[in-house]
Amino acid sequence: MELEPIESVKIDTSTLRRRLQADESKNSHKRRFERHSIFAIAHITLTDSSQRIDGVVDEVSIGGIRFHPALSFIMERNNESVTVDLGDLHLSGRIRATRADGYGIQLMDMLSEEQLADLLAAYKTDA
Repeated sequence: MELEPIESVKIDTSTLRRRLQADESKNSHKRRFERHSIFAIAHITLTDSSQRIDGVVDEVSIGGIRFHPALSFIMERNNESVTVDLGDLHLSGRIRATRADGYGIQLMDMLSEEQLADLLAAYKTDA
């Protein structure tokens, strides 16, 4: 049995591009600081319940981090106060976004340039 060639189909992506650009500009205020890829074993503690969640911090900026829990299911936890233990640093923050890749945590006190440099020196990845 001979297979027929598949026709090449051109997909119009202009609508998708417009939506992505609109989303990017709509959320640009949330990305004020340059983000850096890191890989650091960490845990967060939910302030209200003292529940500890182990995981990895895989992104850091002066104003926040992305924490990926070592759980198979990520619960919606927006606006919960947390403490982040990352090496010798103990940071207070608030979960601002729950996504499939983890929690976006806004830090209550921004990292100093020196703290950021120390984190990057210890945990920076090339990703």
